[in-house]
Amino acid sequence: MLHGDLPYVDVWDRKPIGIFLIYEFFHLFGPYRVWAYQIGALLSAWATSILCMKIARFIAPVAGAFVAGCLYLLWTSGAQGIGGQAPIFYNLLITGAMLAIVTCLNNRRPETIGRTGLLVMALFGIAIQIKPTVVFEGIYAGLFLLWMRYRAERSWSVLLTSTLCWCGIALIPTLCVVGVYAGLGHLHDWWFANGSSIFLKKQVPHNTWKDFWHWTHWAFTITLLLVSILALRALTTRQKPANPCLTFITGWAWTAFAGFILFGCFSKHYALPLFAPFCINAAPLWRAKTGRLWLAILALWGGQRTLSEIKQVQHTGSAHELKQITRLLSSPGGCVFNFNGPDIILDAVPYCSLTRLPFSAHLSSDTEKTALPVDPDTEVKRILALSPRYIIIEDDRGTNAGLNMSTKALLDEQVKASYREIYRHRQSSNDDNIVIFMKQ
Repeated sequence: MLHGDLPYVDVWDRKPIGIFLIYEFFHLFGPYRVWAYQIGALLSAWATSILCMKIARFIAPVAGAFVAGCLYLLWTSGAQGIGGQAPIFYNLLITGAMLAIVTCLNNRRPETIGRTGLLVMALFGIAIQIKPTVVFEGIYAGLFLLWMRYRAERSWSVLLTSTLCWCGIALIPTLCVVGVYAGLGHLHDWWFANGSSIFLKKQVPHNTWKDFWHWTHWAFTITLLLVSILALRALTTRQKPANPCLTFITGWAWTAFAGFILFGCFSKHYALPLFAPFCINAAPLWRAKTGRLWLAILALWGGQRTLSEIKQVQHTGSAHELKQITRLLSSPGGCVFNFNGPDIILDAVPYCSLTRLPFSAHLSSDTEKTALPVDPDTEVKRILALSPRYIIIEDDRGTNAGLNMSTKALLDEQVKASYREIYRHRQSSNDDNIVIFMKQ
């Protein structure tokens, strides 16, 4: 992108333009780009935790609000948030928008509703261009603001005007992106990546116990987290149910949870948007002894998950091993085709434009083969015809679940005929290896 490549046209992925731009900015730091994105993600997570604490102060004492901010950091770290996932950045925008609504609710000044609506919809409009799934929370926030507007004005004309104005503000970032791509003649490419391709993906298979356990375990964990917080809060605290701030914040948690369930993907990082509303809703538990005990358990539970996540990352690989692989792929240099290995390897070596689908999960994944802008078999044949000097695969001898066996067969045939193995690194005890082949 820094050299002129256009997302969805020259580099394809199913991400809004916002996340492309965020990481393009971090790449301006050159050899320090990993430090840059980690620092950026850390600052974003810290600022979000501060906003969580400020929102929680409307429904909880200072200590409870402080614990809510700490819980947010613990639980996001334990759900792959340490990798700089998109929610780490857009959670800041969403939490800022919700703080604006709660502040407006609390001051009870009707004249501030209009300005609050503009601010909230502007923040959601930007967030949508980082991750479209924020639309669930955006709709909830918009409807709540319209209810506030109607209650204050009792005018259908004012309500209609506010609806059109706020929706327009929320759509401005997306319309700007659409306008740019339409002007460049690539509107179809933008729409396919951001719209229609999502519905062309196949269902993720759960034909192994490991995959099934991961999804069901995490879905159960998230459900338990929300239900336990709300049930215990209802049983142990004496807050009035009519408290509008409490009502709004509770509705936010349920809306985020509904979006998570409806999306149908229960991987860890898809739960990252849930932790801000969940932890804020937990803050009032500080008022009761049983509630404080549960907050302590949540902190220990989140801390344990964070330590487990750190150990998993450390076990997968190290900077030393990445440098070793980088040196290997540079002696001699040449194009690298990463079929299904770690994507960070391509960021560590000189870029070679073999394909517009450089991300390994696309050409190697069975769930993606009907949702790509090109036929994966044809694309792999085209890439192999260019004779890349190196090919990287992740050799998992335990299972081939989710692998596109057609493209894998094409690759295996070419590797057997023209390549030799020069590197193998075991990532885990399940025979999950990174294997590098070099052109003979």
